[in-house]
Parts: sequence; structure tokens; C-alpha cells
Amino acid sequence: MATSQFVSSITALQMMANTMQEQQRELEIHRQQINYVERSNVDVQVDRRFNTVSIADVADPLGGFFLDGDDADTFIDQADEIFEKGTFPMVDCYKIVAYSYVDALV
Repeated sequence: MATSQFVSSITALQMMANTMQEQQRELEIHRQQINYVERSNVDVQVDRRFNTVSIADVADPLGGFFLDGDDADTFIDQADEIFEKGTFPMVDCYKIVAYSYVDALV
């Protein structure tokens, strides 16, 4: 009986360690995405009142993305989901979500 409890405890600890490693990896990826957006000379603006998102290339006035409607709602929902984890301020959550758009610009 004690052996099975010991094995169960080890299994639970291994699962916790794996979860913590995954969370650390996710945090590192998010930090890299934030840094990439910040270095890319891009301005990310979110207007929740009008449900719009602007991802503008500062160097190229014609470059960038403008999201509204369902696209903006999805962008904002993704940022909210990241924000609710309590790790990053909202401005960084916007950068994390904007990463894929910025990557397409560069």
C-alpha cells in the first residue's frame, strides 16, 4: 500500500514539474515576442470603445494592419486571456498578440 502511494506521489511531482517547465517556456516565448515587437518600430493601439486595433509600421505610413469587428474582438479576447494569467500588463499583452502581425510586416 505504501509503495503505491509513493509512486503516486512521484508521478504527481513529475506532472507538477512538467507543468512548471511549460509555464516557464511560455513566459520566455512571451518575453521574446514583446521584445521583438518593441524593436520592430511598430505602434500598437487598441481602442476598446470602438473595437479597433491599429498595428502601424512607423517607418512606412502605408504599412500595417487595421482590425475592426470580429478580428478586433478576437485580438482583444486573446490579449485579455493572457492578461488574466496575471503575469504581464495589458500593454504587453497587446504586443504578444500583435507579434504575428508584426512578423508579417518585417
